[in-house]
Amino acid sequence: MAMEMLEVGDIMTPKVITEDEDTPVTQISRDMELSGVGSVVITRDGKPVGIITDRDIALKITMKNRIPGEVKAKEIMSSPLITVEIDTPVEKACEILAEKGIRRLPVLDGEKLVGIVSVRNILTRNPACVTKFYYPE
Repeated sequence: MAMEMLEVGDIMTPKVITEDEDTPVTQISRDMELSGVGSVVITRDGKPVGIITDRDIALKITMKNRIPGEVKAKEIMSSPLITVEIDTPVEKACEILAEKGIRRLPVLDGEKLVGIVSVRNILTRNPACVTKFYYPE
């Protein structure tokens, strides 16, 4: 039986929260909490340029005793943003995640941000792929 060739578009989470790069981290934390998400894509002039995860906030704000209201998104976001196209094979997305040591990939359809794919999305649908890249023999 052949493995179905899943594309990123088949397994991504279509809801992505975006915030402008000048948004204070306090606002971003609040929005993440309200939306129940672990990451926010950061935009400049409406174009995706970076990403902030709950882990970024913990490590770059809390651990360094910075005042969240005084820190803007662009100061702690991971940039340049690594993205994939909606028709990227899941296997390829998995490879990128492992290679870059990241857990989430924003998904683009041309210029438009249409979703986000995470290690968790992949684990749910294609665990063999994750195992292969994260735990090579």
